[in-house]
Amino acid sequence: MKSIFRNVSLGVHPINWCNDDVVSPNLGDWYSFEDIIDQAAEAGFKGIEYGRKFPKEKKALLSALDKRGLKLTSAWCDTMFACPELRDEYMGMFKEKAAFMVDCGAKFIVAAEGTGSRCWDPREYRDKKGVQKLSEEGWKLFGDGLNVAGEFVKSLGATLVYHVHTGTAVETYEETSKLLNITDNNLVYLLADTGHLHVCGVDIIKFFTDFAPHIKYIHLKNVREIVLEAVREYDIDFNNAVKCGLFTVPGDGGIDFKPIMDILANAGYEGWMIVEAEQYFPSPLALTYQKMARNYMKEIAGI
Repeated sequence: MKSIFRNVSLGVHPINWCNDDVVSPNLGDWYSFEDIIDQAAEAGFKGIEYGRKFPKEKKALLSALDKRGLKLTSAWCDTMFACPELRDEYMGMFKEKAAFMVDCGAKFIVAAEGTGSRCWDPREYRDKKGVQKLSEEGWKLFGDGLNVAGEFVKSLGATLVYHVHTGTAVETYEETSKLLNITDNNLVYLLADTGHLHVCGVDIIKFFTDFAPHIKYIHLKNVREIVLEAVREYDIDFNNAVKCGLFTVPGDGGIDFKPIMDILANAGYEGWMIVEAEQYFPSPLALTYQKMARNYMKEIAGI
């Protein structure tokens, strides 16, 4: 039986073709911007997130997307709000990118904190040390920064969604709950990523049930269980786990998406769901996987 959604659209992330986090010839770098959006449209998606191959000029970007019937859904913005030395610099970059993305039609801005993260803190790559969790002072700086960013995004007519992400300050149920407690819930919402939650050992059903009112944006990502076992056994960091093929699309992998869709449908979820499964090896099969995901979501959720 299909889940019933009133106003949900299915989009896709260009990272399914060309990786944004790990710039490597082996992770889809041969795909051009045109390749990505042509295949996204062919697979039947209605929207797409911004990626590093995309034009940085509004007219060129929107003209290319419009020709293929695609809308720009969102863009990722790194933050370092918990770092006193870098918070102002990153706030400036956040506001600049958010303003451009909203001007190009995006209704959501994705934030993710790099302070102390395992792979994205610009001060120190911590893959061997693991995440440096935030102090109470760090949490306060982090929450205050997100509120400022959320208010700015709201003033643009868009919504800030925070990405709960492997290897960062917010990767567990408890940390997500704390995030919501220290931020204004009218300014800061959640991006729920099924793959990251599963990798972090979060009870996905409990997460989606308890936090449903705060979830405004979703990344649909599946996990190859045999790779996850190796990642945990050998403590492989996120970027290298991606190279090992940790992630895949809905319709492949170990996560059952039907209960998640039922929870969201019952909660009245509206908006975008984005297929986002990092490109993981030299393969011409990106389009095949995106069609697989598109058909699977239509079958189990009617979208």
